Amino acid sequence: MEQKDRLIAIAGWAAFAFACSAFFLPVINPDVFWHLSAGKYALAHLGPPRADFLSWTLPGAEWHDFEWLPQIFYYLIHKAGGFKALLLFKAALLALTLLAFRAIVLLYGRRGALPLALPFFAAAIITNSDLRPENFSLLFFTLELYFLERRRLGLLPGGRSLLAAAAVFFCVWANIHAGYMYGLALAGLYAAGEFFAEELPYIYGKSGFVRPTGSTFYLWVFCAGFAASLVNPYGWKIYAVIANHQKHINTLQEYIQEWNTFDLMNVYQWPYVLALAGVMGSFVFFVLRRRHAVYSHFACLLFFVWASANHARHIPFFIITGLTFTLALPWQDIKVGGRRLAQAAGAAAILILWFYGASVWTQYTGKATGFRWGSDGLASFLRVNKGELSGLRVFNPWGWGGWLGWTLAPDYKVFVDGRYLFHDKIAEVVDVRESPAKWTELITKYRFDLMLIQLDEPKVPVKQRLADGRAIMFWRPAYMYYLPRREWAVVYWDNGAAAMVRRGAVAPRWLAEHEYRYLRPGDTLNLVEPTLAGQVPLKDLRAEMARYLKNHEAGHETSLNSGVISFMRGMEELCSRKGARCAD
Repeated sequence: MEQKDRLIAIAGWAAFAFACSAFFLPVINPDVFWHLSAGKYALAHLGPPRADFLSWTLPGAEWHDFEWLPQIFYYLIHKAGGFKALLLFKAALLALTLLAFRAIVLLYGRRGALPLALPFFAAAIITNSDLRPENFSLLFFTLELYFLERRRLGLLPGGRSLLAAAAVFFCVWANIHAGYMYGLALAGLYAAGEFFAEELPYIYGKSGFVRPTGSTFYLWVFCAGFAASLVNPYGWKIYAVIANHQKHINTLQEYIQEWNTFDLMNVYQWPYVLALAGVMGSFVFFVLRRRHAVYSHFACLLFFVWASANHARHIPFFIITGLTFTLALPWQDIKVGGRRLAQAAGAAAILILWFYGASVWTQYTGKATGFRWGSDGLASFLRVNKGELSGLRVFNPWGWGGWLGWTLAPDYKVFVDGRYLFHDKIAEVVDVRESPAKWTELITKYRFDLMLIQLDEPKVPVKQRLADGRAIMFWRPAYMYYLPRREWAVVYWDNGAAAMVRRGAVAPRWLAEHEYRYLRPGDTLNLVEPTLAGQVPLKDLRAEMARYLKNHEAGHETSLNSGVISFMRGMEELCSRKGARCAD
């Protein structure tokens, strides 16, 4: 028996290490940058921000930064070790969450379930395993569930000291992330479930009303937690942030994936779908066939099934409660043959290995970050030219706001970023990509002077006539229709981004030194025929190439220096051929 226990323990810890591999995926959350900005501000001013200091659209607007505490951690960790250190920090928090879940499993004596339960748990919460303050909430929620279960099982005495600890726990949590609301819900649902169980004889008419006993403890935990949540720099106003999210919930669901309902086409949500079927099927079986129900568990399940089905970002809270309560069921009363059990375990192991092999390990890039938030070359250009450009009204894509605010502050102010302050602008910023008319409407509304755009829009066909009379179909970039050349000048571009300035917003001399009249992003191939026809002077192209190479760093990851050089060599060769009418 000792040998068998030792093998089970080894398998459990091996599964833990295996599961932790899901926590080292690269950081792709663009909000991390404004978190860094807020953390830097909090340390510099010895207190969290209370007003917007990052944008030109809402300068001085009241900002309840309810995630201020982890932002300080993020800033200090980033300062010490960059994104690699942040990646390790994120993985450590999630590994602690996994350890807390393991401790709950052991409460029920389910050590033999660990080899499958731990990897499945890690896979099921992977959708919320990016670098976010929510990582703390997953840990705190799991810890709270552990102690509530210890209390329910009679392994933890009550008393004022425990309630005081709960108050401190919720006070810290409320200054980290709004997920403490789920912690309050958990305590309240335990109170409701225990109260229902205590009053069952009264409900069935077998006795009078029973004075609540066990349920009052959970109710006191809820009350202590709610009161403690008000001990934060903003007091009751942190609940205004929750109200803001509810006010714009339809917009958030439409435009932000994590707020949407679960998606069967998203492979990373397949473990949730399996868990949903398995958990609910198990509970239905035990309630209907075995007449077994823990009402506090049942109440929690109903709530978190509803929450996770409505918003994908709530999936981990269902996974934590659902898997925990399923393992708490009296499976020992079910007689299953050893062979059938081994077959089921083998099939589950194969599915888990497939999922990790196909969807987890394939995402390892060797880099701490896995998403391009902007352009290093663009940032360098804006820094060098801040004297001319920093005071302009900037447009930036939604996902670039945090990066721009972090990279270019305090010289530049952003248009929008991922904070709740800009929820009312999400639709109009995202929808502009539908048509040039919407772009024009947005530009007119906010009177932008400097447009920082992504070069990923589809091209538009247009027939043009050359000087020799030929009519040719050109595929022109979409920005040329909402940022016409007569009003806007291209002053920077690379493989993914471009900067365009309104002609009247900068000094004519500076503009003459920086504008690209011919070498425009996404439009260089359309220069071939006009150049061969003599409409575009070759000397002007050479001058713009020299300017491009002078003003662009060759080392940044979106550099197109080599591409521009290759293009000009090709044009020189074509112009040297017999019959070419290139003007020099």
